[in-house]
Amino acid sequence: MKKALIAAAFVLAAGILFAGSGRQQQAAPKSRDTLVFTFEGDPGNDINTISTSGRYDLSLERLLYQPLLNYYGPNDITWLLAESADISADHQVVTYHLRKGVVWSDGTPFTAEDVIFTFEHIIKAPYANGQDNFVFDGKPVRFVKKDDFTLELHYPVFVPNPLEAVSVEHFIMPKHIYQGDPTLDNNPKNQNPVGTGPYKIAEYRAGQYVRLAANERYWRGTPKIPNLVIQFISDLNSAKLALQKGEIHGLPISVSDAESLKKSNIQIFPYPEDRVAYLVFNLNSSRVQDINLRKAVFFGLNRNEMNVGAYISNDYYVNAYSIFPYSNPFYTDTVEKYEQDTAKSRDYLSKVQSVPSLRLGYLANNTAQETQAMVAQQNLKAIGITLELNALDSALLTVKMREGSPDYDIYLGGYIMGIDPGNYGTLFTTESPVNYGRFKDPILDGKWVAGSVEADQTKRREIYHDIQRYIADQAVWFPIVTNKRILAFTPDVDGIAEARLIPIYNFEDMSKLFFK
Repeated sequence: MKKALIAAAFVLAAGILFAGSGRQQQAAPKSRDTLVFTFEGDPGNDINTISTSGRYDLSLERLLYQPLLNYYGPNDITWLLAESADISADHQVVTYHLRKGVVWSDGTPFTAEDVIFTFEHIIKAPYANGQDNFVFDGKPVRFVKKDDFTLELHYPVFVPNPLEAVSVEHFIMPKHIYQGDPTLDNNPKNQNPVGTGPYKIAEYRAGQYVRLAANERYWRGTPKIPNLVIQFISDLNSAKLALQKGEIHGLPISVSDAESLKKSNIQIFPYPEDRVAYLVFNLNSSRVQDINLRKAVFFGLNRNEMNVGAYISNDYYVNAYSIFPYSNPFYTDTVEKYEQDTAKSRDYLSKVQSVPSLRLGYLANNTAQETQAMVAQQNLKAIGITLELNALDSALLTVKMREGSPDYDIYLGGYIMGIDPGNYGTLFTTESPVNYGRFKDPILDGKWVAGSVEADQTKRREIYHDIQRYIADQAVWFPIVTNKRILAFTPDVDGIAEARLIPIYNFEDMSKLFFK
């Protein structure tokens, strides 16, 4: 990817950003009709609601599209393209009452046909994100259209939390745009999205920025700031300086930056995401098949040292031991925690016939991952394992992880999977495209299926406790931390509370932001 540099001098003409002379030039926010925010990575220009699954592409997707609802708990529901839902006593039929009067950004009315079209694509697409919310042990959800604004979902089994199953990441696509296309993935139409969200894409420059214009047909009302520029950054120090100078308005920052900015007029917003950051072995690599090697690595790592280096203060993090965050009601810490024990590590290593050098892939321009990678390298060097560090841009890292490329033996990553424990199964089941460890275990697959359809809450809790212990024992996933995300804004930006900080996407609705 071409490096994105934040220049001290910016050029803005008629709200347009320019790139020239082989290096990026960025627009200074000289008028109050343009907000410049930043992503640490490039989301790419293949935004579609079926395969999108990373932080940056999902964050851009939320500006363009919407789901039926946002679900963050039974008492925290924001109804969007749906106004309400009725759930049958057996949790197998859910009736959605869709919002009338919503139109796509090209003026075409939104109807139940769009919802059915999107969900049916999720069921049939091998690359779909969250397919397990619509297919249960090979049996798909059935859709019944009652009228243009009333839709029934018929589940083949008891579903513990059907509202969450269609919320958050399941954004609705326009049937009239994609009807007849064999795939929505890598479709040229994705470069000119037609959505129901607050903004529309006006221009995309790979590795540099995406410029968005207000969707004047947005059903919640025209965004308060007409133009939004998402700048892709690779130099965090330059970005921090640009924020302080007012050359950009918003920036995700590290803990060290938050501490250094406390005495400035920059607004700092730390907030929890229930994110679990992890280290995972790629079982497509022939070098990591021996469980003794994997356990030697895990017992050789110092989790707390990795997190102190990355997050400085425990105000911003908690050490993670399970695949579930602490807030999850099905969390248990009765797992093998792999606290650092060099004697155990060397004992396991002595059972490995030939100790290979290992290659670690992680996200470039991510200070936390960079610190964790360097600490891991030193930890493993002390027990006789060479760890090669490879910083990859977000697009390449996503490709490598999705493809299961054997180029890398280990990855650093993180996930935010919502409330219901069944959501996490997609990360670990054999056929899932986001099973980045390439874990293929029919016993574990069966446990996830059993948990997803169990109506008795006590039995369900026992199943998920067993899953957490089982995964820990396989020594493939090493949970590292549950950390807070931190955003910083210039003092003239307001509406943060109304836009609402949420996991993954930064904001629930950036159209609510405004200048003081």
